[in-house]
Amino acid sequence: MPSSPSPAASAASLDTGPPSLEQLVAHFVSSKRSLSSIHDVYRANDIVTAARRLLEDDAVLTAKVAFVRQGINDQLRNLGAIRQGIEQIVVEGRVEFENLLATLDDFSHHLLTTLDMLRDTPIHGSLQPPGAEQRYLFDFIDTSSVDELNASLRACIDRTNDASSALTDTLEHFGTSIRNITQSLVSTNAPTDPSPTPSSFLVLENHATEAAALLQSLVRHYDLCVTAIKHTEGGNEAATRATSDDPLPTELNHPHLDNAALPPMSAAERADMLAVLVNDAVEVEDVVAEIHERVSDMEAVLGEMSAHVATVQGTYAGVMHTFRLLKGAGNDIPTHMSACRVFLARWADERSKIEQGVLALEGLKEFYDGFLDAYDGLLVEIGRRRDVRVKMEAIAREAVRKINRLYEDDVTARNSFHATQGDHLPSDIWPGLVDPPPRYSIAMSTADRRDGHGHSHGHGHGHGGENDAGEEGAVGLRDISIPHLPDEVIAAARRRMEARR
Repeated sequence: MPSSPSPAASAASLDTGPPSLEQLVAHFVSSKRSLSSIHDVYRANDIVTAARRLLEDDAVLTAKVAFVRQGINDQLRNLGAIRQGIEQIVVEGRVEFENLLATLDDFSHHLLTTLDMLRDTPIHGSLQPPGAEQRYLFDFIDTSSVDELNASLRACIDRTNDASSALTDTLEHFGTSIRNITQSLVSTNAPTDPSPTPSSFLVLENHATEAAALLQSLVRHYDLCVTAIKHTEGGNEAATRATSDDPLPTELNHPHLDNAALPPMSAAERADMLAVLVNDAVEVEDVVAEIHERVSDMEAVLGEMSAHVATVQGTYAGVMHTFRLLKGAGNDIPTHMSACRVFLARWADERSKIEQGVLALEGLKEFYDGFLDAYDGLLVEIGRRRDVRVKMEAIAREAVRKINRLYEDDVTARNSFHATQGDHLPSDIWPGLVDPPPRYSIAMSTADRRDGHGHSHGHGHGHGGENDAGEEGAVGLRDISIPHLPDEVIAAARRRMEARR
């Protein structure tokens, strides 16, 4: 609202003549009522004050949120590193356990295969008493050690699985805590960056400044109306009657119509004043509307700022909730570390026991493999002894044949001697002259044994004058101590021994 018109404007505004008293009073009443806009200006000031508090709250909360979020992100990385360490312990322990179980299964399978071979290997019938129930190599072993070893290994495996499950549960619980923290942080949106409150506050300050300036122009217009009334005859009384029921706002400490008289004014000065008054009077309603509109806009901006700060407050509450979750996860770290130590100690103990069990399985397998090999060796030994016996019998038969031939030659020679010389020799010149030649026989003794010094004691005859085999029950050239095994049985045993080597 201009404070003074140009001369041309003043002349133009008075072309229709100076305003009448009634018009001046109407302008005065309108200007006085326009001063009620001071309430809007006061509201604008309150809005700026409230906005300043919101701006401060926003700055503080935004800084807190940024600090806490950064701290949570840093600690999340630390928690992730700790979880990764626990997971590495779980994975490495599982891999070592699975590898050791694979080795254990391999040795156990080999042992079971050997036991199955013992179970499926019958004792040849020639090695058993007549009529005896068929027996197998498995019947000669005690498998209680195998059962006890398997039970011990199963207990080790169960304890290891329990320890691994406990650590896995710990890892899952820790992972769940980290996921909850991450999800809580993600669900809590970071404040808008940059914050809109500083620019909004500048807008409010600008509106408040403009509203105050507009109110000041209304006050100047009111002062001008008062001056015009005072310089118009009968103006005071007419204005007082018109505004008796419409007092000035108490907030305005401003002169009234009954104040001291104003200094005199020339006609030209009064004409200029009236021109300004008329021009300003046209804009009063627009100025009042603009003040109200600006305050309304300020209310809207304040609402936006309040909503933004409320959002930031919600964000702060969210990050503090996340911080409490983080604190709870941090309090659980000693428990997780303890679970790791328990698992590592348990696994080290059980791994040692399982490794010892693997060695024990290997030892049992070697022992039972030795039993299988020894049985096949026994079959081969029987074959060897049989072959030696056959050779010995062949030599013995040849010796008997030669001895018998010598015996017959001796008898013939003795008879010839008796025929040619017997009549000329007295019978008592040699008592053995008329004795028959001795007979020799080769017999096998069944009573051969060894004393503690490794010496053989047996009953048999290297020579004899009688045709008997001795009191031991000689059975000619057949050795009953050697079982009769088919050649294919011995050959199969020899092949198995060679395959094992």
